[in-house]
Amino acid sequence: MSDDVLERFHRALIEEIQTRRPEYLTSPFTVAEIYQNLVPYRTHRDRIGIEMNGDYEDALIRLLAGEGGYLILDSEPALRAIRSELETSNPNTAIYREYAAVDVRLNQAYLDLSVAALDELPDLVHELEAEDPVAMTALAPSERNADLGISPSGMDLFSDDAERPHPSPPSAALSEENMEYEPFGGEGTSDASRPPLSPEIVDQSGAGDKPPAAGSCAWCQEPLPQRDVVNYCPFCGMDQSLVPCAQCGAELEAGWRFCVSCGTEARS
Repeated sequence: MSDDVLERFHRALIEEIQTRRPEYLTSPFTVAEIYQNLVPYRTHRDRIGIEMNGDYEDALIRLLAGEGGYLILDSEPALRAIRSELETSNPNTAIYREYAAVDVRLNQAYLDLSVAALDELPDLVHELEAEDPVAMTALAPSERNADLGISPSGMDLFSDDAERPHPSPPSAALSEENMEYEPFGGEGTSDASRPPLSPEIVDQSGAGDKPPAAGSCAWCQEPLPQRDVVNYCPFCGMDQSLVPCAQCGAELEAGWRFCVSCGTEARS
């Protein structure tokens, strides 16, 4: 596995996080979110520079194992298991699915915060500026990573830089002095005439957890062959009698009502 593939995978992950889930720049996310929502194989294989699903899985488990120092896996047992698997002569590259619900985070030393991300995260900027920069620069990336736009070795990512735009102060229109409050049940409104509030339904499954189309693999969304019996997907090799959990990506058997990893109710 080329180091360039790992670097492109890491760069694609950062770009997706900055665009879609900027809070993940400093907070953990699950392994499942990487291969299901943020950088799935079917939409990012050209961006990463791979042709086969096996190459994608190999790159992912190497990132999770800590190669290159780009990602930090929060579970020590999961980290040992993945590293041990990589040391075998024929590693099971799909081992990451066994740890779909495990938290992982970006290594801050390799994090290149874009201007757009900083504009969206003013609170994050203040928090990072208050931290000791020495701890962050101790793991600074190599010169090879700098060629791809990743911060060079020895650079303080969170120092006061004249070129870095500071977040603008909150708009005056949103200040507390200009906010008007309407008391509940105020003049001219009675409880009897006030329409009932509709219950708010929160979708916790995420934007990328839509059920697969009929005749498609539940794991990689690729169309399945038109045959009477299809036990395994020809694209990702997953067992078609199992389905992924919509929340954490763990394997669910037919008839299960809830996920054994995170407790999310299975799709009916």
